[in-house]
Amino acid sequence: MSTRQNTLEKPMALRRDPIKALQLGFLALLVISIAQVAYWITDHLAYTRSVRDQLALLYESDAQAVMAFYRNDPESFATLLPHLDISPETGTATVNADIAAELESETSSRINRFAWEGGFFLLVLLSGLTILTRTIRHDAELRARQQNFLAAVSHEFKSPLASMRLSTETLLLRVDDPDCQRLGHRLLDDGERLLRMVDNLLETTRVEEGRMELTPESLPLRTLAESCVEELAGRARHHDIEIHVDVPENLRVSADRTTLETVLRNLLDNAVKACIAGHGHAVRVHAEQTGARVEFSVADDGLGFPADDAVMIFEKFYRLGDELRRSTPGTGLGLYIVRRLVELSNARIKAESEGPGHGAKFTVSWPAAEAA
Repeated sequence: MSTRQNTLEKPMALRRDPIKALQLGFLALLVISIAQVAYWITDHLAYTRSVRDQLALLYESDAQAVMAFYRNDPESFATLLPHLDISPETGTATVNADIAAELESETSSRINRFAWEGGFFLLVLLSGLTILTRTIRHDAELRARQQNFLAAVSHEFKSPLASMRLSTETLLLRVDDPDCQRLGHRLLDDGERLLRMVDNLLETTRVEEGRMELTPESLPLRTLAESCVEELAGRARHHDIEIHVDVPENLRVSADRTTLETVLRNLLDNAVKACIAGHGHAVRVHAEQTGARVEFSVADDGLGFPADDAVMIFEKFYRLGDELRRSTPGTGLGLYIVRRLVELSNARIKAESEGPGHGAKFTVSWPAAEAA
């Protein structure tokens, strides 16, 4: 009974998943095609050897015929040239009708065989293209549904998280007990981390769907940097991390405000997390103008990364080390968002590190604002 039930469940599973059925069908076609190609190779090798042997015999017969001609032995021609009907009385020679018919039949047979087999391979290719197209479309639809789901869930998370943060801040103002203060600050830190995670998910969705509307304007870099530092100041102090801002007052960049704030916030958040994980204690924000561009960097003395990962570190969901053993919080989206926003803003970014345990430095080259 169980064997019969398992046998029935397989076709039902294929009906529920037509893409799987198509893939299995295409796999079967591929196996047949491989066998057909192997047959073609063997057949062509045999045919080539056969033609070679026939030509060798033909050339030998021609040589013998020439020798017979010079010996004035006409009867030998019929033996040496069996594909010809030779008439010594009239001195004429014609192609044997049976040989000509056999040659025509073999030619038609090979042409028909190649036509059918070529048509079969064309069908395999068209089937493969159809399956590939449907798979890509199915994958795109699935990705769109996933993005919509993440966006919806992120929006649903954001409101209660903001409410929890506000309630925690209110309680901290009313309660002086040290343990309550400690637990309250921890709750605030965790809430901030979750809010940043939600913001990163929403930002990723907007970037990948092309819904970013950038409005460049002249922005004071120091003011924005200090504002972002202030958001992380509580968590940094809790872990004995000092954030130094070394940005000239009059330095301005041409950027979209939301984009620049997101880049600064994510770079600073990444630096603080690296310090926490690598037992570092300093984050430094530095900026200077070089010609028509402003280069600002965020450096830390924390976790660091292998020099070979300087490019991969900006990939989506990419995180260093083994996920099962990792203690650093995060989703691997922060630096990916930074890179995408930097590219959209006609800016450049690079990452540097001397290796694990030696900190890291992220440098962004942004267009400077035109002088008023």
